[in-house]
Amino acid sequence: MKKTLEHIKIKDAEFNYFITLSPFDQLTYFFELYEAERNMQSGNINLKQFFNNIKDALDNREEDSIEIDLTKNDIPENFNLVDILIDDKRIMIESDSLRAVRKVIRKFMESGYIMSRDFHLEKTFKEDKVTRYMRVFKIIHHGSCFSYN
Repeated sequence: MKKTLEHIKIKDAEFNYFITLSPFDQLTYFFELYEAERNMQSGNINLKQFFNNIKDALDNREEDSIEIDLTKNDIPENFNLVDILIDDKRIMIESDSLRAVRKVIRKFMESGYIMSRDFHLEKTFKEDKVTRYMRVFKIIHHGSCFSYN
């Protein structure tokens, strides 16, 4: 068991998900990680059974009864919309309001993102932008949002 526990690697996104779970769900999640790592080490992976389980779950799923009316526009005219595209290396923020762009940037920094503005990539996207303001940032690091000072 000790060797199996040493091989379990948890990424930031998984850890952030883990801390939002209830204690019972955290324990269940931990056992699932342990079982997955044990199966990986022993080579006891049954993909056919895995895909059959997924197929059965999809077949037995009840249809969602939520209907969304896409023709109705409930957004007021003076509301500032912001488009955000994030991948593992960059963040792109677009809006017609510079104030909204700055607020979003501040929220990312408060959430623990260390970023630097990527002017070169911004120039590349300038031709295709549809909003008035666009900022592209390179993610240097994403750490804890708590300051130890």
